[in-house]
Amino acid sequence: MSAVDTYPAWLQPFEPRLPLDRLVVEVNKIFHAFEARDYDRRHPEIHQQLPAYWQEMIAQAGIAPRPGGWRILDFGCGTGFASEQILQHLPAEQITSLVCYDLSPEMVDRCREKIAPQFPAAQFICDAASLAAGGPFDLLLTNSLLHHLPDPQATVRQLTEQLAPGALWLAGHEPSSRYYKNPDCLNLYRRYSETAKSRRGERWWRGLTPAALGTRWHKTLSKFRSPKRLTARAAYKQGLFGRRPTPHVIDRLVDFHVAHSAAEATAGRGFDIDLLQAELCGQWQLRWVHSYSFMGTFAEARLPREWQQECRRLADDFPQDGANLCALWSRAA
Repeated sequence: MSAVDTYPAWLQPFEPRLPLDRLVVEVNKIFHAFEARDYDRRHPEIHQQLPAYWQEMIAQAGIAPRPGGWRILDFGCGTGFASEQILQHLPAEQITSLVCYDLSPEMVDRCREKIAPQFPAAQFICDAASLAAGGPFDLLLTNSLLHHLPDPQATVRQLTEQLAPGALWLAGHEPSSRYYKNPDCLNLYRRYSETAKSRRGERWWRGLTPAALGTRWHKTLSKFRSPKRLTARAAYKQGLFGRRPTPHVIDRLVDFHVAHSAAEATAGRGFDIDLLQAELCGQWQLRWVHSYSFMGTFAEARLPREWQQECRRLADDFPQDGANLCALWSRAA
C-alpha cells in the first residue's frame, strides 16, 4: 500500500522534481482544486450507485442514537457525500460533532455549501493538524479516498490515533485489484467491450445528426478544459516537472492506487481486501465488505439486460471480485 521509492517508468520521461510521495499529494491538490466545481457532475456514479451501499454499511454498523451522541470525522470529505449519508440516517441531536476535512480548500468550500445548511455546527477544515482538537472520534467516514494517497497505510495509522477505542470506520468506493486478477471478470469485460465497439461502428451515421454533432463538439471542448489537462499545465508551471506531463500521467498520479490491467494488479497496484485486512490486523477488524462493478468501468445499470445478468452471475460466483468495494471496520480496543 505504500508508495514506491523510485519513479515508475511511465513518469520518468517528464522529469519529476519532487519525491514521489510529495508529488502525488501536490498533483492531487491541484487536480481537485480544478475538479471541485464540477465533481458531482463528472462523477454521477457517486449519487446513482453509492447511496444504497452506504445505507447498507450504516445498517451493518448498527449506527443508532446512543447516550452522548456521535463524534464524526469525514476525512477527505470532498463535496460532502459521506456526511450527507450519515445526516440522512442520524438525527442532528444525536451528533455531538461533525468535522469535515479535506486537503483541497475548494472541495471543503463545496462541502460547506451542502452540509452547513443540514448541520450548522459542523466544522470544515483543511489543516490536518487541527483534527486532534475535535477528537477522539467515534465514527470515521471515508469515500473514494485511499487510492489518492501515496501511503494509505501510514495515513490510516495516523487517523487511528484520533479515534476512540472501538470506533467504526465506513470506507466507501475504493478500487479492487481482485477484479483484474480474475480471468472470468476480464473475459466478460473484453467480450462486452468488443460488442459495444461493434455497435458503435454499425451506428456511425447517427453521429451525423445536428444534435449528435453538437454533443461531440461539446465533448471536444470539455477535453481541453478537463481537470487532468488543466492540472498538467499548472503542475508544469509550478515547477513540479521538468517537462509538461500528459493528462494520462496526471490521471495515474491522481488515482495512484488504481490498477488498470492484470499486470498492474499482479505487480501490487490497487487494493485486495484480503491483503488489506492482513495489513491492518491488530489495528482494525473487518466487519463487512461488499464488492460491486462486475463490468469494470462500464456502469452495470446502463447495460442491456443480458449483460446485467452476466454481471449478477459473476457476483454470485466471485462475490469479492468486483472492480470496487465498500468496507466496514471497527478499531481494535
